[in-house]
Amino acid sequence: MSILTNIRRFLYNMFGRRTAYVGDAETVYTGTSAESDIIGAIANIIASNVGKLTPQVIRQRDGVTEIKNNSMARVLGLRPGAHISTYDLLYKLGSDLVYKSNAFAVCFYSDDMTELQAIEPVTVRQHKIFEMNGELFFEFIWEYDGKHYVIPYQFVIHIKSRYKDKRYFGTPPDAELRSSLEMLDTTYAGIKKLISNSASLRGYLKYNNLIDDEEMKQKVQEFKEAYYNADNSGGIAGIDNAYEFHELSTKIPELPISQVEFNRDNLYRFYNVNEQILTSHYTESEWNAFYEAVIEPIALQLSLECTFKLLTERERAHGNKIIFSTDRLQYATLTTRKVIADGMFDKGIITINEYRRIMYLPEIEDGDVRMVSLNYVKADDQTAYQLGKGGDEG
Repeated sequence: MSILTNIRRFLYNMFGRRTAYVGDAETVYTGTSAESDIIGAIANIIASNVGKLTPQVIRQRDGVTEIKNNSMARVLGLRPGAHISTYDLLYKLGSDLVYKSNAFAVCFYSDDMTELQAIEPVTVRQHKIFEMNGELFFEFIWEYDGKHYVIPYQFVIHIKSRYKDKRYFGTPPDAELRSSLEMLDTTYAGIKKLISNSASLRGYLKYNNLIDDEEMKQKVQEFKEAYYNADNSGGIAGIDNAYEFHELSTKIPELPISQVEFNRDNLYRFYNVNEQILTSHYTESEWNAFYEAVIEPIALQLSLECTFKLLTERERAHGNKIIFSTDRLQYATLTTRKVIADGMFDKGIITINEYRRIMYLPEIEDGDVRMVSLNYVKADDQTAYQLGKGGDEG
């Protein structure tokens, strides 16, 4: 069964099923920020790093953390949908969050509703959350087919940014970014016009004899075809005394680069990114700042939303949760990685192979063991330890 068939079987059309709504209803229409190449670059870098997050189903109880490998963990960790990987799902959510300040994914369950089978991201054109008979429902126009659907909100993974004006949704960025985007478009159009005008006329032909307009146009065209082409690599033209060629010196005006940078930086500040992040020329501290300001809040939202939507109240009460984490050391220098790895290894926090992975070394056989240094002793027992005596000996 195709994923489209599965979705349409699970979702049902709103037309002909409308009843009186109770409570608040909100409708948000998406804007046109997706047309900006700069916002496209921002969306890609944020979504790419969100896609690297690793989902885990864990249980924390009595100070012990258990990492589960049940069916839900396998769906989340490998193939949430028939045609998407975990990276694809998270990338899509991160991208929609940048463009629209809201990102949605629909959860599909087995017929008896006991087992999670898939999570599919849905990009929406229009959406609404309303209350009916004490329950929240999510209505949307699916970008894929342009049709209306409605689904219980409990089956929707929903993350948002700029949560301020609406009750249920994040506020789309288009209104706040309109001035900067329009200024950029105007500046780009002006630059294009300046360059075009500066190169439109490079000389003129002065005729010493009287000729009509049609003959003049023909002579100019013949001159252009003869000398203004790639074959005339020497740059030499031969003309008779019937006309004279006068070259015009053209100077390209100074381009308003500072204005472009100012409006571009406004977009960067809006999304907490900078040029170094977008071009992957960042330092360790710059990436950590980007992670903490941008990626970590998304990871926290995903964790809270998935824990509440995918786990039952009983499972949550017993310490089960879903977390999204990443390798915070992946952009650290070797010096930093060694300092951190050394500090964890001799305390038994990481195994030999985990230590080797941190240092970009291949794993070894029988390396999944933890080592503990015994070179620690209470300050008052140093002498007894060095003499090999027990601490309780007289």
